[in-house]
Amino acid sequence: MGIEFLSRQTMAASPVKAISRYLLILLLWPVLVLAGDEQPAEVIRSATDQVLAELEAAPGIRSDPVKLNRVVQEYIVPHVDFVTMSRLTLGKNWRQATSEQRSAFAREFGTLLIKTYSTALAEYTDQEVEILSSSVSNDGRRSTVRTRIVEQGRAPLAIDYSLIQVDNSWMIYDVRIEGVSLAINYRSTFALEIRNHGIDGLIEHLVERNRPGADKLTAASPDSMR
Repeated sequence: MGIEFLSRQTMAASPVKAISRYLLILLLWPVLVLAGDEQPAEVIRSATDQVLAELEAAPGIRSDPVKLNRVVQEYIVPHVDFVTMSRLTLGKNWRQATSEQRSAFAREFGTLLIKTYSTALAEYTDQEVEILSSSVSNDGRRSTVRTRIVEQGRAPLAIDYSLIQVDNSWMIYDVRIEGVSLAINYRSTFALEIRNHGIDGLIEHLVERNRPGADKLTAASPDSMR
């Protein structure tokens, strides 16, 4: 079963569902570099090549959650800065959290995203991503990689990756789908959870969502937190 594209109308009406659908699975499509600085784009290309090689060598991995998780941990997790993503997602609540709460949130939020990504891996098909450009900030620490997903018979879908340099490596800390930020999209839902139950309550809720047997298809959707 392939991953279906959402129309722009659906994206506008329900950005949460669209983000959940495409979360980080975007790393998996064959990549064509069209223009711009390729260094940050190579992060995406590298993960693509490694994951596809695993899936092609052993197609049965798709139906084995444990093996899928291993693939994600080995090839995707090293390219994602969950701490920066968590800080951006929590906003002012990150500044108010203790170091222990920050660590716990980043761990559980990362687990939630990995869980959804592993589920998406099982549905991977051969759509193509074109890298349109890759720009770097004046201080050389941040980069935006603009891409689009192309599938025959459908309008291209715009996807932008935000990357930051961590120890001389480019790491992803946000993804924008048709202009909608993953991190900012989660922020309002998490802020409401914190107002109602505190940051410890949010972390406990994430722990529950991450338990084995929780609904994999909605695991990373902010709607599922409500």
